[in-house]
Amino acid sequence: MEMKQILHNKWLEIDVNAVKSNLEAVKTMLEERTRLMAVLKADAYGHGASNIARLLFQSGVDFFAVSFLYEALELRKAGIRANILIFSPLVDEDQVKEAIKNHLTLTITSSYDSQLIDNISQRLNQKVNVHLKVDTGLGRFGMDTQEIIAVCNSLKENPNIYIEGIYTHMAEAAADDSNYTEGQFAQFMEVCQRLAAAGLKIPVKHCANSAVFLKYPHMHLDAVRIGTLISGQYPAGDFPKTLRLMDPYKFKSQIISLRNRKADTYLGYYRSYRLKAPAQVAVIPVGYNDGLALEIANKPEGIIDLIKKLVKMVLFYFDSPRFSLYIKIRGHSYPVRGKVFMQMSLIEIPLNVNVSVGDEVEIPIRKTLAAKNITKIYMREGAAVKIEDEEGTSYVVEGD
Repeated sequence: MEMKQILHNKWLEIDVNAVKSNLEAVKTMLEERTRLMAVLKADAYGHGASNIARLLFQSGVDFFAVSFLYEALELRKAGIRANILIFSPLVDEDQVKEAIKNHLTLTITSSYDSQLIDNISQRLNQKVNVHLKVDTGLGRFGMDTQEIIAVCNSLKENPNIYIEGIYTHMAEAAADDSNYTEGQFAQFMEVCQRLAAAGLKIPVKHCANSAVFLKYPHMHLDAVRIGTLISGQYPAGDFPKTLRLMDPYKFKSQIISLRNRKADTYLGYYRSYRLKAPAQVAVIPVGYNDGLALEIANKPEGIIDLIKKLVKMVLFYFDSPRFSLYIKIRGHSYPVRGKVFMQMSLIEIPLNVNVSVGDEVEIPIRKTLAAKNITKIYMREGAAVKIEDEEGTSYVVEGD
């Protein structure tokens, strides 16, 4: 992709062959009876939800899931007509009306959700599919057994509501100790069995995200919710690498300035780095505003995790090569030096390396931290490709 074809100084390249390859790898672990639900939350993990949905639909996926209503509406606006499940509850009448009018599948997480959806579906006299959410130990949202039975009984009189599914979410599927996860699964299955005994049979039971999918095949049930694996990554944790995954994502930019600098030259705010030898210093128009050098700052999982984080910070402070930040130019890695600016960064390149202003660089930015409106170019074997929707309309680039 030549820079003259791109109006921006940074862009994403998404390899459509890699996405399809990951999907096929996942399918090898699926039994025929188990449905694949592709999770497209957070703009399909940064890959562009609309075009990834089109691509997956072409490959036989007809059920998608997102976290929030606005994500589902964006897919509908883009012409995606497949089933879309919204994981989070809707909180007011306007949201429920919009969801029902757009034929979205809703999650009921409480009696409040149930009453809201019940009332509005009757008022609109429109059909709506719902999935019930069971809280078995994640503590985010969901109902217990008695609440679910009460909700099901209250909805029986409404012919517009079809209880299509029931699901739960595991809290620590990646952990070495399986006891908690197995306990959640047992609790979930008990809820399903009690509903069946009460004459409330729900056709689609699901509890497996990517982590559960890999470690607990007996938990695949009627559907699995897969997002991380299709995006080319294993979930966080220690998993056997049984699937051959390909990362479809590359964040790219270009060198906008290049100067030779002497040894002992300071770089960055607060003179945060000093060159140890003469070097070329390149400027790229990517900074922490774009997600460079940002880390997700969750609380450490335990004392061992805390120690690991502290050691990493110390080694990063002392410029340990293993923990330094690198960009790539023509497949070779070069370190980011000094504090990363809001919209720019400085790169140290040896004097004997042949580089020029305008050269393409690849930058390690976490997928979900990149700006959603960044230009996305869908590639196959090094060339931009068109992704067609169900009506034959073609799409190449997403973003402004």
